[in-house]
Amino acid sequence: MADDRVMRRYPVPGMIVKEWIIPTREYSAFTMRRGQTLRFVDLEGKQVPDLVCFNERDLTEHLNMGNSLLLNKRRELRQGDVLYSVICNPMMTIAGYSNEESYAYGPMCSEELNRIRYQASGTRNCRDNFAFALAPWGLNQRQIPNAFVPFMRVEVEPDGTMEIKEPTSRAGDFYDLRAEMDLLVAVSNCPQERNPCNGFKPTPMGIIIYERS
Repeated sequence: MADDRVMRRYPVPGMIVKEWIIPTREYSAFTMRRGQTLRFVDLEGKQVPDLVCFNERDLTEHLNMGNSLLLNKRRELRQGDVLYSVICNPMMTIAGYSNEESYAYGPMCSEELNRIRYQASGTRNCRDNFAFALAPWGLNQRQIPNAFVPFMRVEVEPDGTMEIKEPTSRAGDFYDLRAEMDLLVAVSNCPQERNPCNGFKPTPMGIIIYERS
């Protein structure tokens, strides 16, 4: 189990509101106030967290990665770029990181995709994790948008094909996202172990919510 030294490998630039650890293959859902920052901490390295979010005041307004890519005019998002909603309102801003890798232009793992890609049924997957996490708010699997995935590494080959690679994140690496509205946020600590997205070995993920001084 990672200790406080790993969670604090990089100082938190503000007052911590809450922190916890999402266990291996598990999930979490929580609310954030506008101006608060969500920090992911990769506790053991090579682990990715899938994130979706909704306007807490209107749950029909959700994250839209297509709008985010178009409005930022880039496929690989970087510090200062904004995650936009389905109606193009700013939802979160990439506030900083120690590892810049992320994935913003594809679907999350699901029972259906795992069955087609790997001939594996009954698997843990991100779509089911999100459905479990968001059920208390009345949201189901088909209401979950595509996710933003810090630390995930996907390379696009010259012929346009994509290949998932092992993350380059190390123990203690962080990724910060600042809320631009009051949000309902859900995180799936990705359980995928049939491709390299988690180094073939899912591990825990640290979560810190903080407010800048």
